[in-house]
Amino acid sequence: MLEAKIFFGEKLVASIGSEFIENNGEDRKRQEKMSAEEIKQDCETKAFTRLAGRIKKRFPRLPILLLADSLYASKPVMDLCREYKWEFLIRYKKGSIPSIAEEYEKIPEKGKTEKAEFVNDIDYEGKPVHVLRYREEKAGETTEFQWLSSIRITKGSAEKMAETGRKRWKIENEGFNRQKNWQGSITHTCSWDDQAQKNHYLMAQISDFMKQLYEYYYLEKNGIKKKQKNISSDLLESFGQQITKEDIFPVDEYTQSYN
Repeated sequence: MLEAKIFFGEKLVASIGSEFIENNGEDRKRQEKMSAEEIKQDCETKAFTRLAGRIKKRFPRLPILLLADSLYASKPVMDLCREYKWEFLIRYKKGSIPSIAEEYEKIPEKGKTEKAEFVNDIDYEGKPVHVLRYREEKAGETTEFQWLSSIRITKGSAEKMAETGRKRWKIENEGFNRQKNWQGSITHTCSWDDQAQKNHYLMAQISDFMKQLYEYYYLEKNGIKKKQKNISSDLLESFGQQITKEDIFPVDEYTQSYN
């Protein structure tokens, strides 16, 4: 499953599109000589192309900055972002695109700040990409992160861009882990029927979005505290109390409308 989440801020991460990753016979034949990692990247890249096309069609004017993990550090993904006029900030692991790492290391004069260093305009397949490294220290340990970006990096923006790139953890935690581990149980096989499982997954995205709106923009805003086990039941009960258009404007069974 490939899921696109939109980050509204620290309190709300919601689904903007879903794409099921499915292989056909042609895909399997093409992937016979690929490693497991290459097969995964191939499958997710194809799914990304389908999903990105739908998002662009539905939201043609929406400015998008793509935050993605290292599986999407590839020419097809970056080219598609450029075609759609989207920006990208993609995690980059050493070894995934060796030519970029080699050119980065050869350049002696790198832009530097206290926690970051960067090089702009590294050539990758005839197009420029900008490389950002960031060091994060916690409890005496240093962790290094790297990204490939379509946005030119400056000393003033380097650490802010790294902080933005780290928001992917927020999306992962609030979006997927929330549904996998303590709400929704989306990894649970709820049916033997493939379509039923897909329907269950999509309904989980809708319900999770509604639940977040209720939690953060009603309960928290009004200082109301509730246990998690009561929130879903309260929401379900509230649906039976919603006033519909028919409640406000009773329909006269003898009234006819004409076009």
